[in-house]
Amino acid sequence: MPDPLSPIARPSVRQVAFLLVTCGVAFFWQLGGLGLLGPDEPRYAQVAREMWQRGDWITPTLGGTTWFEKPALLYWLIGLTCQVTGFNEWGARLPSAIAATLTVLALGCLRPIHLGWTAAVITATSPLLLAFARATTFEALLTFAITSSILMFYLSFRATSQGHLKTAAITRWLVYVALGVGVLAKGLVGLVLPLGSLALFMLLTPDLRQRPWQAFWRCRPVLGGLIFAGVAGLWYAPVIAQHGWAFIEEFFIAHHLQRFTSNRFRHPGPPYYYVPIVLAGIIPWTPFWLVGVYRAISDGLTKPNPEKASMTDSQLLIRLALCAFLFPLLFFSISGSKLPGYILPAIPFAGILAAHGLWSLSTKTRLPWLLLASLSQIILYVVFQIAIHKNFPEKDLDTWHLLLGGWLITAFGISAMYADEPSQATVRLAGVSLGMVLWLTTYFPVIEGRFSTKPLATIIAREARPGEIVAFFRCREYAPVFYNPGHTTCCDAAREPNQLPDPAAVEAEVRKRGGLLVIFPQRELAALQSAAYTLRPLGTAGRFTLARLVSTQAGEIGHD
Repeated sequence: MPDPLSPIARPSVRQVAFLLVTCGVAFFWQLGGLGLLGPDEPRYAQVAREMWQRGDWITPTLGGTTWFEKPALLYWLIGLTCQVTGFNEWGARLPSAIAATLTVLALGCLRPIHLGWTAAVITATSPLLLAFARATTFEALLTFAITSSILMFYLSFRATSQGHLKTAAITRWLVYVALGVGVLAKGLVGLVLPLGSLALFMLLTPDLRQRPWQAFWRCRPVLGGLIFAGVAGLWYAPVIAQHGWAFIEEFFIAHHLQRFTSNRFRHPGPPYYYVPIVLAGIIPWTPFWLVGVYRAISDGLTKPNPEKASMTDSQLLIRLALCAFLFPLLFFSISGSKLPGYILPAIPFAGILAAHGLWSLSTKTRLPWLLLASLSQIILYVVFQIAIHKNFPEKDLDTWHLLLGGWLITAFGISAMYADEPSQATVRLAGVSLGMVLWLTTYFPVIEGRFSTKPLATIIAREARPGEIVAFFRCREYAPVFYNPGHTTCCDAAREPNQLPDPAAVEAEVRKRGGLLVIFPQRELAALQSAAYTLRPLGTAGRFTLARLVSTQAGEIGHD
C-alpha cells in the first residue's frame, strides 16, 4: 500500500470511487428536477437556444436583441449539451456540473495525495460550490478555468525546480490555455484573478521576489501571450470585428469597469460582505479552514527564512493556495458590485487550506475541531428545517423526523471524532453533507412551486389560445420566455420580457388584442382590476399569478 505522504503515491481505488460518487450525488443527482430559477437561469438558457437556432456562434441575442453582458462559452456548451438532452433543465445545467466535477478531479490529482484527495472532497461538499454546480451560470466554468491555470502554474514551477523540463514546458503552455478559457468563460476577471494571485505568490516567495524578472521571463510571456490570445480570440476577435464599439462599450465598459467601480447594477455590499459567505459556504469544513489559514500564515509569512532556497511541495502548494484565496477575497471586497457567486473561484483553494488544517492537527487536538464541524452540520440541518417550515406552510415540521435526522447527523459526527485518521473523518463528514443533498432534493417539487415560474409555463401551454401572447405587469420573469417561446415575446430595448408598466398600458393592450395573458405579482391584483376587461386567474407560482384578461367592449374578441 502506497505511503499517503509520498509525493509520487497515487489515490487508492476506494478514494477514486468515493470521489466519483461524491461528485455524482453533489452535482448530478436530480440536476434537472427543479425548474429554472430566477431571472438568470432561464435567460442564459434562452440566449444559448437563440444562438443555436440561428446558427450564429458569434452574436448572443435575447429576443433577437444583442446580449453582450457575458462571453459566449457557456452558451456554446449549453447548446452542445442540449443537442443530447433537449433544451431543458438538464442540458442548461450540465456544463456547470461538469465544470465543478473537473475542478474537484483536478484537486484530487494533486500530490501528496492525502492533501489533494482531502481538498477535493472538501471542495465537492462545500455548499457554495454545490449551489453553483447546479445552476445555469458562468461561475462554475470560471472556477474551473482559474483553478486549472493556478494549479498548472504550480506543476510547472515544481517540475522546473526538479529539472523535469519537458513537463514544465507542457504545463506552462496549459497555463495560458486555461487563462484563455477563463476569459471566454466570464471576461477579464478570468485573467485578473489568476494573474493577481500568482503575482501575490511571487511577492511572498523569497527566491522569486529576489529575481522577479528572471521568474517573469521563465514563464515565456511572449509565446504564452500568443497562446492566450489564440484561445480567447476564438470569440473576442470576430465579435469585435462584427460589432465594434457597441460591443466594447457594453461588455468592457459597462459590465467590467462600471460594474467594478460603481453600483450601477444595484448589487451593493459592505467591505466584509464575503466573510460570512465564505464561512457559511464551506460548512462543515470551516473550522479546518480557519486552522489551515492560521498555519499557512504562521508557518509561511510570520516566520520567513530568506536563507532557504526552496520549499517542499506541500509548503509551495499551501502558500499558493493562500494567495489564490486571498486575492479574490480582497479584489471583490473593494468592488462596487457584490454577489455571492463572485467569490466561488476562491473556494477550491479554501478547500486546500482546510485539508492542510485538518491534516496538520494531531489526534488529540483534532477532536474539538471535529466536534465544531459536526455541530455546524447539525446547525445547518436545523436551519434548513426551519426555513422549509417557514417558506412552505404546507410542509409541517415533523418533530420526529427532525429529531431522527439530528440524531443521525450527531452519530456520524461522533464517529468522525473517533476516526483513526483524517481521511476517515473526511469521509464521514462528507457523507452527512451528501445525505443532506439527497434530503433537500426531495423538496424540489415544492421549491419549484414557490421559487420558479415554470408551473405557470405549464398552465400557459394548456390554456393559451392560438396567437395569444403573455405579457408581464410590474415583474420580469424569464422562465415563461424559455418554456413558452410561442406565446411570450422577449425582449424590449431594456432586454426584459414584454412589459406593461402601468394599468393604462394594460387596458390599451387588451383593447387592441381583445384578450391577453398576464403574469403579475399577487400583491398587484388590485392595481389590475378594471372595468375595461374581466380578469380570470388561471394559476399561481410562488408570488406570481397568471390571469386572462378579456375585453368587455363588444366586438373585440380576436387575438393577433
